[in-house]
Amino acid sequence: MFSMRQVTVSTTEAPQFVDITDAIQREVDASDVREGVALLRSRHTTAALTCTEGDPSIHEDCLELLREQLPLSRRYRHSDEGAENAVAHLAGMMVFGESTWAPIRGGRLDLGTWQRLFLVELFEPRTRTVDVAILGE
Repeated sequence: MFSMRQVTVSTTEAPQFVDITDAIQREVDASDVREGVALLRSRHTTAALTCTEGDPSIHEDCLELLREQLPLSRRYRHSDEGAENAVAHLAGMMVFGESTWAPIRGGRLDLGTWQRLFLVELFEPRTRTVDVAILGE
């Protein structure tokens, strides 16, 4: 069985971690897949996906490290939309990535005890789209 779906995510600030686990689980429920995999891909170059703990303190630590490693004060060649845009692109490529996945067992996302799925807004508040491919039986 294969199901291709999309999840829309509204962000309110940048940078921002937005928990999309429940939205992805709803797509798994609608697919009727009991055993398989959910593949997720951001349709944006300045919004990333990750699987990590839901504790906001680790998100804050990540963003602080990101600011240290990719400072807005640096001169970036990709500067048409400002340093924030360049940093968002670089963070998406170098830190996070545009995709992640999760196994499905018994019709549920089979995540670790503390794991959650997040869209990471890296540029500015907007509506983002996540492709969700669900494969299995």
